[in-house]
Amino acid sequence: AHIGHSKLIAFHEASHGTLNPKWRVNELQGIIFGTTIFVPLSVYRFVHGQHHAYIGTASDLELWPFVNPEVPRWQRILAAVGELVFGFFYTPIVFLHGVLTARRIPAVQRRRIILEYAVCVVVWGALIALLTVMGWWKPFLIGYFVQALIAGNLQSLRKFTEHLGLLGDSILTNTRTVVDPSPVGQSLSLSMLHIDYHGTHHRFAKVPYYNLPEATPHVYDGRETAVPIFTSYWSAMWDMARSLGNPRVGKQWLTLEKSDARS
Repeated sequence: AHIGHSKLIAFHEASHGTLNPKWRVNELQGIIFGTTIFVPLSVYRFVHGQHHAYIGTASDLELWPFVNPEVPRWQRILAAVGELVFGFFYTPIVFLHGVLTARRIPAVQRRRIILEYAVCVVVWGALIALLTVMGWWKPFLIGYFVQALIAGNLQSLRKFTEHLGLLGDSILTNTRTVVDPSPVGQSLSLSMLHIDYHGTHHRFAKVPYYNLPEATPHVYDGRETAVPIFTSYWSAMWDMARSLGNPRVGKQWLTLEKSDARS
């Protein structure tokens, strides 16, 4: 499941064009990864791009509904539970919602989105037919689905750890970065393609993952307000977990609280 989670992070790198220096290979790898989880590369690239451009605001499509003060608390809690427990199924819904509610998608990108969704339908339709005809459902469920289900939950847990509960007004105040100097921490970071250096990634999205540790001191240089760097992944997860009772992201929640206090 952790290896499957690492493949999801590789998919994330492909969306930034940094997985492989050869563009066509990068795209092919991304399309293959995306097809297996029913999130086309073009869809992930668009929604994730909005996440980078509008992090922590109501326009952040990837962190919906936690960035929208109009969504009741109980619905946000339900969404958090759904994403943490059924991430394999919930994540495709989040990204489909992102493209369906987007204000504007370039025509070329829209055509590619439709084409890649068609590829997903054809591939999964053929796979289901093959599994049924050959009677291979049991090995498929054991060999792919179980680990993919857990990997999807790990993906959601990591995504929440990176952002949930932060009410800042900038990249570094809406992002948790982990720098664990221990051998175990460094091994975990490498296995996750250093995505735990998340503030650095958001600051320089085109920096290849293997350069993120080296770039981090240049980002967290004290010149800009930032969430303190966490020295272990567990401490970052615990900081996030305290917000699950009222899952929110972004400064708009503080603005809302001030408005309610005045009224």
